[in-house]
Amino acid sequence: MKKTLMDLKKMYFDYQDKVREFKRKWSDICVTNSQKNYDVNVMSALIYFYKQCGMDSRLLNKYLGNNKINNDGFGVTMKAYITKDYVQKFISDNAYLDDDFLLGVAFFYDEQKLYREDGAREDNESLNTLLEELLGYDSLDAFSFLQGNANPGRILVDIASKIPLLNYTAYAMEPDRMVVLQLRALLLQRIQEEMTLGGIVQPKSLVENKLFDRILTMPIWRPSTKVMERFPERPSISELGIPESKVNDGEWQEILFNFSLLERKGKMVTLVTNSTLANSLNSNIREYLVKNGLIETIIELPDRLLEYTGIDLYAVVLSYGNKGVKFLDASQAYTEQRRRKDIDVTTVLENLDNPEICRFESIESIAREGYNLLPKRYTLKTNIIDGVPLGEICNISRGLVISSKELDDFVTDVDTGVRYLYTKDADGDAVDYSQSPFIDVEKLKRKFTLLDNDTWLLGRTSPFRSNMLYVEGNDKLIANGNQFSITILPKYKNQYLLPYLALYFNSKAGREQIERFAVGQLIKSLSLKDLKTLKIPKVSIEKQKEVVDRIRMIETEIKTIKEELKTLNKQKELIVEEEFSIGNTC
Repeated sequence: MKKTLMDLKKMYFDYQDKVREFKRKWSDICVTNSQKNYDVNVMSALIYFYKQCGMDSRLLNKYLGNNKINNDGFGVTMKAYITKDYVQKFISDNAYLDDDFLLGVAFFYDEQKLYREDGAREDNESLNTLLEELLGYDSLDAFSFLQGNANPGRILVDIASKIPLLNYTAYAMEPDRMVVLQLRALLLQRIQEEMTLGGIVQPKSLVENKLFDRILTMPIWRPSTKVMERFPERPSISELGIPESKVNDGEWQEILFNFSLLERKGKMVTLVTNSTLANSLNSNIREYLVKNGLIETIIELPDRLLEYTGIDLYAVVLSYGNKGVKFLDASQAYTEQRRRKDIDVTTVLENLDNPEICRFESIESIAREGYNLLPKRYTLKTNIIDGVPLGEICNISRGLVISSKELDDFVTDVDTGVRYLYTKDADGDAVDYSQSPFIDVEKLKRKFTLLDNDTWLLGRTSPFRSNMLYVEGNDKLIANGNQFSITILPKYKNQYLLPYLALYFNSKAGREQIERFAVGQLIKSLSLKDLKTLKIPKVSIEKQKEVVDRIRMIETEIKTIKEELKTLNKQKELIVEEEFSIGNTC
């Protein structure tokens, strides 16, 4: 089987001119028949099956409606599709094509851009390879395999090429739309008779007492209630010790549903987002899984693995009988591609076996971190300094949380003496509030902190900018909800300098402390509770003054150079304009 698929793949890539010509012929027909049409991978599979049915359209129709195909929606969809005259004609006209060519296109052709609903999650081959390696099936001669939200079948083809005795089942929200996956599964079963196909079905159609040796699922990220209703309320999920009513996170609901179908000696791999591992709303689920030894490994992956989303992704390995959890930060193990990153799989697998890079944490250690399962929470532990918690020496408050619509009602052209700081006002090397709008505080009628002295501003969301706000004269300001305003408590003012603290959190050591606690999918954020736990290095006040003074001297020099550069650019523009002004050229 492995040799067969490898040969087909090599042939497919060797005959790209022929593939492009085949694609062009079908595209021309699609232009004149502007209905919903499948791509050439589907057409190749249909032509192959047509030939296997003795080039008899009636037998092909009967085959696609076969009750052995456990996917009624697929049968209805395909039977309706092949009755179209132009589809039938294209199938019969191209039945002369070689079987190996048809199989190569059916297995290995995919559109350049895989859309979200059509399998973009399997679009990165390096990610597929890592997930397959984490399943750890190499030592097995045969196994049952459940794939959740599978499409378009790239992972299936990879695994089937290595394990002939494969019992494959997949579920999808809309099985009839998993046309490419279904056809590839049927083709694999046709050319490898030892492969068993359990069906491509909806989650509720899975047999409850059927357990699997290996499970791979990529949950629906940010699922809607409607989607989650398609998962059955299984007693086996409650048997895990977590009542259905407590599963308030869609990703975890799907993960628990899958885990309830895992054999005791099996292994499951899932791909999750940042908030799934750190959100306080589902900490009870994480606590149960950790305490009962059900999580084996968590790996932070590089960003930008999938073209359609920038969400940070994490690979989680689940199994039974673990005494703790292995954490690996593999966010830097990648090679840069044109539009995305590819995982350096070899490096990741080597680091998993390296205790100096991959941290094993006991259940007790994870409990002390509140069952937060983000790898950086543990892998960056070695960089925590011996210092004082920020919340012990500073007064910290979050800025005014207000919607854009509300802000429009409170902003005024009248000089009220109070300005509202936008996030962009702190984007530079220092906070510049000269263009910040005035705000009518009388209309606010809510609690806020008025800034009338020098203050350290730290961004609450990534990239967590750390800058000093120097308040001039009698000016007063209000920070926005995406900023923390920080001042030193009176009794510590002779021990710590605010500008020094702001500088520290712009350093690598300070940023790594923030990264340990940053939570979120597209935009990471830092909670006030976690911010207060960040530690400040114990440094003498004299040393702090020395560092701050040196930085101020450099900043003054930079400002002077910028002004000089600005003057030089103006001189340059003036010379050019004078030289080429109208009436001054020959």
